[in-house]
Amino acid sequence: MRRKFSDLHCHNHMRAHFQMQEKERKFRRSDKFSPWTVIASNRRNYQAGKMGASYSQMDLVKCWNSNLRLSFNSLYPLEREFVKGMKPQVGEDKWYKFLIAFATSHKLPLRDFIQVAYMRIPDAAVDFFQSPDYDYWESLNRELEFVSMDSGKVIDKNEIHIPGKFLGRKRAEMRRIQQFPKSYIAQKASYRIPKDRRELEASLPDDQEITMVLTIEGAHALGTDRVRSIEEISDRIHFIKTVWKYPVFFITFAHHFDNHLCGHAHSIPDTGKLLLNQRKRLNGGFNNDGRRVIKELLSIDSNFERDSTLGYRILIDVKHMSARSRKEFYSLVNKCLLNDDRIPVIASHCAYSGIESLEKHIELEDKEKDDYTDPSGKFNAWNINMCDEDIEMIVKTKGLFGLSFDQRILGITKKDLKENPNRNGIQLIWENLEAIIKSAYSNANLSEEEKEQVWNCITIGTDFEGLIDPVDPYPSALEFELMANNLVFAIDQARKSGNKKYLNHLQSREDVVAAVNDFCFGNAERFVIENYPK
Repeated sequence: MRRKFSDLHCHNHMRAHFQMQEKERKFRRSDKFSPWTVIASNRRNYQAGKMGASYSQMDLVKCWNSNLRLSFNSLYPLEREFVKGMKPQVGEDKWYKFLIAFATSHKLPLRDFIQVAYMRIPDAAVDFFQSPDYDYWESLNRELEFVSMDSGKVIDKNEIHIPGKFLGRKRAEMRRIQQFPKSYIAQKASYRIPKDRRELEASLPDDQEITMVLTIEGAHALGTDRVRSIEEISDRIHFIKTVWKYPVFFITFAHHFDNHLCGHAHSIPDTGKLLLNQRKRLNGGFNNDGRRVIKELLSIDSNFERDSTLGYRILIDVKHMSARSRKEFYSLVNKCLLNDDRIPVIASHCAYSGIESLEKHIELEDKEKDDYTDPSGKFNAWNINMCDEDIEMIVKTKGLFGLSFDQRILGITKKDLKENPNRNGIQLIWENLEAIIKSAYSNANLSEEEKEQVWNCITIGTDFEGLIDPVDPYPSALEFELMANNLVFAIDQARKSGNKKYLNHLQSREDVVAAVNDFCFGNAERFVIENYPK
């Protein structure tokens, strides 16, 4: 039987939506206004495994042809800080940041050029994101309409769009289809966004459709920057739960910039900080509005008890939350546990930090420079990654840890790229998975049964189409099968190399294959069936 795959955090429609949202009429005239439309890629960058801005990593065609049959597809209104000039602070920023700030002001063409060239966002879309008309909440609802428009439909075949090409477009499309069919063409393909658990359970076994579960990346998507009162945010949460046709399974509460609710973790490397300013609420905690919003999303009252009047539960993804914010969130989770209400903790696209506690992460915040690692030198020790305390909470609540495929997040440094490039492959993925598993097995706060549970709490969470620089051999979903086969070999070799308690249950290669299949699909399938709204 062909191996199936899931992805706990990806953006299947991102490239198509960016290309089309400001030119809908044009794309409708050519019958290309669809999340199935493939935006042509830069093949050389794809083959080199470079940052996924100039090529597609996880569009629906690649999902279909890679046998990805469970997609947790994230809606994400682009944060305007990506397209506006930064404002350096006197006494805090160096002189060259003032020069860069002027040169990249959103009123000057250089800023637009950077966004179009680097992020591959069309100029018309950049202009809209920079304009006062751009509203996160309105954009979130437009994105929902776009991604759901073909749910449940079977397409004969998808369309292809080659940006900037006017002459010979049909010939260029045919050439791509002939040379790279798995990247460019899907036939008799379908995806379905389940309206409830019954539809979910019917869709998952159906290999003739992709089961697409909706998530949201960033609470800023609720329009937290423009509302006049917190009641407007409450109304929007109620709107999502009662008016939207499809449920939101979880929300990645924080993201790269201030969401006006809780602190975010340091996420942008030093070169990016020349253009982007994360300073406001960086590494901070929750404010009172954030405490209220997170309870309303989880449908719990002020006594930390389940409140059915608040509708179905939208789970919380702790990726991008600062260590301080995670610490407070886990306090909430533990209070609910005392009321026999288990809230599974999700870390949707993360890696292991090698740090023992959230308090230690807080203590080490100022050390988070590029290539900052844990004492072993293996793991990215920024507090955007998960420490032993995070892993304890994920296991204790029967949550889910999605392993990112971003090489920097996984711990590749400039030194590795020069001196140990072979690490940038399955070794990097297995090192992180093994460390997560060992963390649980060595945790004195977990029972023996809970320690074994960690094997059910790990899955793929690539962050594909999130402009990541992927692990070199696996630049897109089309390499999932290669990754899985490589992982079987790596774990099997580890199993044979000595008596390791955390591998003792793997008595044969067949056991290893079963564990890898669970990592690739089974764990995410079981988790979503158990927790999807009824």
